[in-house]
Amino acid sequence: MTRFLFALGAIVSATVAAAAPPPAGTYSARLRALPDLQRRAALRAAINDSGQRCGRVEVGEPVGRLRNLVMWNVRCTPGGDYGAFIGPDGSVQVRTCSDLAKLKLPTCRLPPAKPAPAANRKPPRR
Repeated sequence: MTRFLFALGAIVSATVAAAAPPPAGTYSARLRALPDLQRRAALRAAINDSGQRCGRVEVGEPVGRLRNLVMWNVRCTPGGDYGAFIGPDGSVQVRTCSDLAKLKLPTCRLPPAKPAPAANRKPPRR
C-alpha cells in the first residue's frame, strides 16, 4: 500500500508540474532572442491580429513587467504607438499608448517620432 501511495504521489506531482504555466518572461525572452526582422514581424502580426493597424514596426522593445505580463513598446508606421503585453502562455494584449493612461496602465516610453520625409521634395542644386 505504501508503494502504491508513493507511486500515486509521484504521478500527481509530475502532472501538476507539467500543468504549471511557464515563467512570465519565457515568451518575451524568446521574442527578444529573435533576429530583428523576425521580432518586428512577430510584433506586427500580434498588433494586426488584435484588430489594430500596423504597417511596419519602426521600434519594438521591452520596457518592463506588469504583474505576470511583459510590456513591449511598439511604434508602427502607419498605425501609431502601442503597448503590447505578453503573457506567460504566449498570449498578447495590445493597447494604444493613448489608452494606457486611461486604463491606469504603465505609459509608453518611446523616442520622439521622426518627421516623415517630404514626398515631392526636390534634391538641392549644386
